[in-house]
Amino acid sequence: MKNKLSYKLIFLIFLISFVITSISVYIQIKKQYENQLNSFEKSLNNIKKNRLPILSQSLWNVDDVAVNIFLKNLVNNEKIIYAEIIENNKKTSSKGKIKEIDIIKKEFDINRTIDSKIDKIGKLVVIADLAPMYKELKSNAISIIFTEIIKMLLISLLIIFFMKRLLTNPLEKMALYANQLSLKNLHEPLKINDNTQANFDELNIVTESINTMRLNLINQIHESEEKNSILAQQSKLAAMGEMIGNIAHQWRQPLSMITTTASGIKLNYEIGLLDEEKLDDYTNKIINSAYYLSDTIDDFRDFFKPDRDKKYFKILKSFEKTFTLLNTQFTNNNISFVKNIEDIEIYGFENELIQVVINILNNAKDELINKKEQRLLIFIDVFSKADKIYIYIKDNAGGIKDTIINRIFEPYFTTKDESKGTGIGLYMSNEIVVKHMKGILSVQNVDFTFDNIDYKGAEFKIVINKYEKPDLISNVH
Repeated sequence: MKNKLSYKLIFLIFLISFVITSISVYIQIKKQYENQLNSFEKSLNNIKKNRLPILSQSLWNVDDVAVNIFLKNLVNNEKIIYAEIIENNKKTSSKGKIKEIDIIKKEFDINRTIDSKIDKIGKLVVIADLAPMYKELKSNAISIIFTEIIKMLLISLLIIFFMKRLLTNPLEKMALYANQLSLKNLHEPLKINDNTQANFDELNIVTESINTMRLNLINQIHESEEKNSILAQQSKLAAMGEMIGNIAHQWRQPLSMITTTASGIKLNYEIGLLDEEKLDDYTNKIINSAYYLSDTIDDFRDFFKPDRDKKYFKILKSFEKTFTLLNTQFTNNNISFVKNIEDIEIYGFENELIQVVINILNNAKDELINKKEQRLLIFIDVFSKADKIYIYIKDNAGGIKDTIINRIFEPYFTTKDESKGTGIGLYMSNEIVVKHMKGILSVQNVDFTFDNIDYKGAEFKIVINKYEKPDLISNVH
């Protein structure tokens, strides 16, 4: 709280007021000092004008009584503390006490005019004490300072009151609004005051700007949600196309089996060799093939069901479903998996994780099928550490070019022919991991050795939380 604007403002006001007060006091005291000093000078000069002729007459007549009375009356003045008469360079009489500091010392020639001739009789030395004047000035300065401080405090309090009311409070309200702004309350506008009339001061301009930014943000969020929804649908459609191809591959053998078995039943019936045992055997083959077809279509149907609720699921089982969906195409292309998958329980959307893995594996497959001169391998490592799950998927397809590796998660970015790639698979995978799973998806090129052979490939790394809800962590066993 030490750095609050209101505190800085108070300090600044006091500092400015102190400087102004100091200058004002200095000017007033200096003016009083000059006035009183002039008054001193004037009083002392009046001695020369009004009293020296009397003293000159008394000295000429050698009237010591008159001289002493003159000096006594002179020293009785509250400003003059000492007076002496010097004749022929020798002190003849004096009154009062001599002081060395805070004084004004004046010397006046004592003359006698006879027949227009001026004769010097001696001189009068007068010392005036400035201490009372300084004391009075000090008292006045204290009084002025006290008065100015009271005025400064009152003015400062008024300024602070109005500044807090007109500026600080609205700014604090703006800051609180900005700190508490989230998707939940983004629809609530910022209101600084309840005045319904249009105001066009600076605060209202800032308020309107913030509310305009808020509305723009809402529009951008809606546009982003619509864009992501479209991309998600495109990604699903692209995945669906891949899956339909897989269904065709996986159904080819059981359909062939059913066709062959049906032909065998007909042939054996026509030649009279269809007994009960053969009929049961043929029937079992047809039923088993039909079951396989049903199980396969169930696996694909489950994958395309939207995840509406998060749930606990085993990550090993999720990978088994993934391999079931992709097995035929990878087997037909002689791509082998090297798996090291821990049986970990996780809380989240299972189908979204499967979609991410399928996108990464399909990209690896598309690169590997161009490397016919070597073993085609995909390595999958899954393990947990603390409350995190780490999924590493790498291939030996030679890696991604350094010039494009930082762009592969951009929407619509693809190195494939337009008929083979849409450029949204890895983008949606990154969106799912980051936004839905609150995790991290990254990629890098790695060099590694397997079965004494050196390879290079792309390694995708997924880091996600085991349990997204903090209150569930303590309940997991």
